[in-house]
Amino acid sequence: MENKINKDLISNIEISDEMKRSIYRNCIKGRRTADFRFKYATALSAVIIIAAVFAVTGIGASAAIIGYKARLANMDEEEYQGYQTEVENDIFVCTDEGFSRELTDAEILRSIKLEREYYDKGIFPETSMAHYETKAEMKDGELAYITEDNIVYLPEGEMTDEQLLEYIDHDAKKRYVNVQGLIEEGIEPGVNMALESTPIKEGSEDAKVKALADKYLKDFYGVTTDDSWIVLVDRFENVGIQSGAEVTVYDIDYYQLGLGYATSYNFRIIADDMSPMMLSENGYESFNGVKLYTFDEAKAKEADGQAFVQDYLSKNFGYGEPNKVIADSERYSDDGKTTSCIDYEFDFDDTTVYVCYRIEDQRIICYCKQ
Repeated sequence: MENKINKDLISNIEISDEMKRSIYRNCIKGRRTADFRFKYATALSAVIIIAAVFAVTGIGASAAIIGYKARLANMDEEEYQGYQTEVENDIFVCTDEGFSRELTDAEILRSIKLEREYYDKGIFPETSMAHYETKAEMKDGELAYITEDNIVYLPEGEMTDEQLLEYIDHDAKKRYVNVQGLIEEGIEPGVNMALESTPIKEGSEDAKVKALADKYLKDFYGVTTDDSWIVLVDRFENVGIQSGAEVTVYDIDYYQLGLGYATSYNFRIIADDMSPMMLSENGYESFNGVKLYTFDEAKAKEADGQAFVQDYLSKNFGYGEPNKVIADSERYSDDGKTTSCIDYEFDFDDTTVYVCYRIEDQRIICYCKQ
């Protein structure tokens, strides 16, 4: 898909360096945005914004995948209209605000596993999630959507696998109805909303870019995809970079259908020389469920981390000695006390490189150049 950034529209926008860094850092953690149709956006959103203001061929789907699609497409009229109303009423800034409480870490990790059972193996809940007009209609310990306050009420205790499957099913139906509405409006569903991969014509430039991105995905993150993955390929022209030049870029996004917590990958490739502008691993699993360090412990590891990252940049992208390096051990903290990652900013003359480095396993979560 080809997109053009309106230079006149953004020519008078000013944004501080700190705001640029903040956009980048927040979005690679998989934070979701306001409108329901865009709540599943990840790092791609950040880099498109930053770039702007700085200036598949598919194999046959498995029976299970066909099964969940049939389940969604065969909702009766009453259920479909109910989800239309829910989509219209959704005003929350992020998905979790529509819950009566936050999901626990254990529930999130279990939901990541169970959504693969749902989407890839056709394992569905025994019953659909309850919908009521008022909270007074709910039973104790029940999971239900309440129309009058547009809230999904979770049981106070840990949800069972059945209840998590019920919510995954609810989310899938809501997304499906939302996407149908977007299509009717002539809007192309975006990252983590599209239900199918971008069609790729064999021998096209899109196919060459995707093949290169597939190689980066395997080489840098050890991941190969199957038909459970959605792969979106988008082309953007007139993207300004720090040197002052304008380039054409491709964005390639890899994700699996689900609640938005599972790991996804976002790449940006400059069309002229096919060099990577961004490689990013996103999602809850990249920052949670891994070893946490106090800020003092993380700071003590900044020098070793910097040496590792500079060697990574030299071997993979040919960078020499930077003019300046900024290390920040507190950017990726959710509790204000601990972190799993260190953020590095490298100044190479007219190029700035951002790297998110996970301490525990010396994993490069994100590389981004401007």
